[in-house]
Amino acid sequence: MTTAIQSERTPAIGIVDLHKSFGKLEVLKGITCDIWPGDVVCMIGSSGSGKSTLLRCINYLEPPTAGQVYVHGTPMGRVKAGDGTLRDADQGTLAKQRMRIGFVFQHFNLWPHKTALGNVAEALVVVKGMRRDEATERGTEALRRVDLLDKQDDYPSTLSGGQQQRVAIARMLAMEPDVLLFDEPTSALDPELVGEVIDVMQGLAAEGNTMVVATHELGFARETANRMVFLDDGVIAEEAPTETFFESPRQERTQSFLKRMLKL
Repeated sequence: MTTAIQSERTPAIGIVDLHKSFGKLEVLKGITCDIWPGDVVCMIGSSGSGKSTLLRCINYLEPPTAGQVYVHGTPMGRVKAGDGTLRDADQGTLAKQRMRIGFVFQHFNLWPHKTALGNVAEALVVVKGMRRDEATERGTEALRRVDLLDKQDDYPSTLSGGQQQRVAIARMLAMEPDVLLFDEPTSALDPELVGEVIDVMQGLAAEGNTMVVATHELGFARETANRMVFLDDGVIAEEAPTETFFESPRQERTQSFLKRMLKL
């Protein structure tokens, strides 16, 4: 199990009273949470509890309705004006801020006309402006980290779902982000392919990466996370170290959720 590195005074991710509404539907109802460098935090909760929305707000794919997200002390989607107040960042500044946050989605979002290596390298060329030879070298190393070097010349249509998700993880790693976000990364996979993606994620956790994972894979969470967050109806119903969370949850709602999920 990863040990959180909490000697840093500034959280890797600081979430302060975060709200998100879509029209009249309030999905997030005041989330406050700190993710420290080296933390591996697994978020669990029923469908519709707000896990994906929270991840998308951290990366500012969904601008919060209220509240603020900080990445190593820098406000996401915001910049300081001359008078010290915060104003909305322009798209160029926001794009640079997003480079610090890796995001792996439920679905792989690979370019079908590019090889595995092409998918990884092209992101470096387009987003970071890297020379193609440098991008190819870094992309090759990223594919090695997810054990797909032998598939670098293969196209997504010839890869299994698990291999496609590992290419997506390699693409994220090649960007060298500060924190890694995973939104149900195994939910679109056939059951027999889940393990290969989990193995890669556990390896990343063991390396000391800061990770926030929305997941229904409770076995993975119990083995890998150092902290658990249970979202229920847009709020954090319970947050605790992993062993405490599974062995002696405090809230009745958490107990009920775990009992139901562990029976599946």
